[in-house]
Amino acid sequence: METVLLVAEQSKFEEIKKLFYPGSYAFLRASSEREAKGKLLDLSPSFVIVDFEIQGAKEISIFSAMREIDTLVLAPGPIIFHIREIMMNYGVYTSSLNREEIESVLTAIRVSKQRIRKIEEKNKKLLERFKREKLLTEAKCLLAGKRGMSEAEAHSYIEKKAMDRRISLIDAAMSILRELA
Repeated sequence: METVLLVAEQSKFEEIKKLFYPGSYAFLRASSEREAKGKLLDLSPSFVIVDFEIQGAKEISIFSAMREIDTLVLAPGPIIFHIREIMMNYGVYTSSLNREEIESVLTAIRVSKQRIRKIEEKNKKLLERFKREKLLTEAKCLLAGKRGMSEAEAHSYIEKKAMDRRISLIDAAMSILRELA
C-alpha cells in the first residue's frame, strides 16, 4: 500500500481522503509547512498531496518535488490554470478537487514511473556494454602499443586467449590489462 502525505487542515483532509478509493492508500496528515517538511525529511512517502489553500502550499510542494517525490497540488477550479502554469516549472502536478481528474493525474504519475524504470534498466545495460567495450579497447590498445599488433590481430589474440582459458572476452581483456599495464 502506498503512503501518501496529505497536507491540509483536518476538515479538508477528510474531504480529500473521500476522493480516493477506500483502502487504496495509507494517509499521513500534516497541517502546516513546518510539520510537512519534517515528515518529508523523516519519512519517505510514495507521493505528496497539498491543499493549495493551506499556508505555505507552494513552498511545501516545491520542497517535496526537490526531494524527487511526486507532488500533487489540489487547487480550486477558478485558479487552477494559473497555479498549473507556476507549479509545472517545479515538476509539480496540479488538479482540482475532482475524483476523475485526480485519478487521471495519479495514472500519469504511475505511467511516468514505469517509463523511468524501463529507461533506467536500459541505461544500466548500456553502461555495462560500454564498460565491456572500454575494457576490450584498452586491452587492444595495450597489445597494439606494447606488442605492435594491429586492432584485428589484438582482437583475435584476446578471443584466442578467452577460448584457450575458457573465460569470457572481458576476463581475457582484464587479464591482458593486468599483464601489460
